[in-house]
Amino acid sequence: MQILLTGATGFLGQRIAASLVEHGHRVRVLVRRELRELAALGIEQAHGNVAAYDDVCRAADGCDAIVHAAGSSDPLASIEQLYEANVRSTDCLLGACELIGVPRLLLTSCAAAVIGAGDLDNADERQAYPATWSSAYAHTKALAEQRVLAANGPQLATCVLRPHLLWGVGEQRLLPPLMDAVRRGKFRLFGEPDRKIDPCHVDNAAHAHALALARLEAGSVIAGKAYFIGNGEPMTIEAFFTALLRAGGFPAEKRRHSALTAKALATAARPGSLITPYLLDLFSRSSCFNLAAARGDLGYAPKLNTAEGMSRLFTALTRVRMQNRTS
Repeated sequence: MQILLTGATGFLGQRIAASLVEHGHRVRVLVRRELRELAALGIEQAHGNVAAYDDVCRAADGCDAIVHAAGSSDPLASIEQLYEANVRSTDCLLGACELIGVPRLLLTSCAAAVIGAGDLDNADERQAYPATWSSAYAHTKALAEQRVLAANGPQLATCVLRPHLLWGVGEQRLLPPLMDAVRRGKFRLFGEPDRKIDPCHVDNAAHAHALALARLEAGSVIAGKAYFIGNGEPMTIEAFFTALLRAGGFPAEKRRHSALTAKALATAARPGSLITPYLLDLFSRSSCFNLAAARGDLGYAPKLNTAEGMSRLFTALTRVRMQNRTS
């Protein structure tokens, strides 16, 4: 298939692009700037803004499917910025599908779209949207989901994927500030470290996108549905931090911020901060999801388990440390 991919310069988007090429698809990406890594894969790069209707229509012309992985997860962005990046861009792509006749749209969302105030333990796709969301980011992702799922029909097959807590080599939101805090002796556990989560390795999320595209047709079992994607290995938040610390060459940390201190740090968050309001809220409750639907309908099975992913992360971070020592 000829596929238009948005968000290809991002952490997950780059992996999706590579996975689609591996599966034999012709990939065109809509980007603001040229990316050499994509050019090396033989990927066509169209320049434009994913929230600009004319740019989207030009880029989507002749495509058999659109994968919409662009968006903002900036914890300090305003609601207006998040709406533009996550909702308006989705509206533009849906409009392009209708105008040009693109028959498939796959949306990259996140499990945060259904996370509210309580714990979610082994939740499946019957989980309703909450009355109130944990963040403006989660709310805008839910709005985008609702638009995409409502648009499913005979002329346009739509599907939504919800990977949770992406991690892996190249992740920039959590890992760099975590490592920086540890090096400065400032890191403490925060939130509720005994609660459970199921973080998704980025390569598993990318693999799920290729699987979904292979099955997405009008009237297919996955059309009009959303699917949780994860590693299928729930762990405590403390265990996740411990694994990341060990991958970075650091020992486990047992000390914890008090709830009051963590809240104060989150409130004062600035770009590059580890503790943000969104992350503090997310790490204050359990969020684990049942993957049976993805396994059954998509044929999904994680390509990497957590131990393998952490081993790769350890190798990558060790290489960086060695380079820094010799530079």
